[in-house]
Amino acid sequence: MSQLAGKWHCKSHDNVSAFLTKIGEQEDFIKEAESDMPTLTISFLDNDHVVFEFEGKLGKFEETCKFGTVCEHKGPHGRTFKTILTKKSDTCMKSVLQDPAHPAHTVYHLVDHDLHVESTAGDVRAVTVFARDQ
Repeated sequence: MSQLAGKWHCKSHDNVSAFLTKIGEQEDFIKEAESDMPTLTISFLDNDHVVFEFEGKLGKFEETCKFGTVCEHKGPHGRTFKTILTKKSDTCMKSVLQDPAHPAHTVYHLVDHDLHVESTAGDVRAVTVFARDQ
């Protein structure tokens, strides 16, 4: 993951609330995600681990995920959900939500110097753009 290495912060997002609604998130978390998305960061620690951090009015939450294993996310909404991260290349990874009731996947890939995160659930697609921390 050499080209993704380091910490990334959210700089813009589009259609995130529709995606979160589609995967069954709680309304208070959806509202906070819409208003406070810049508090979301992604850190690629090495070739095996990714850290997701969210900080806002509902609290601070951090998960460390390892490629190829099930990652449990326990967020401010009281819901636990599981994903599996797969490394596709040095510039791309994929996450698949392990919830038969809410099928969804997310692709993380470099576009120019930004990290584009494209999430899809059914007919809903959301895009979040991250910039590398300096």
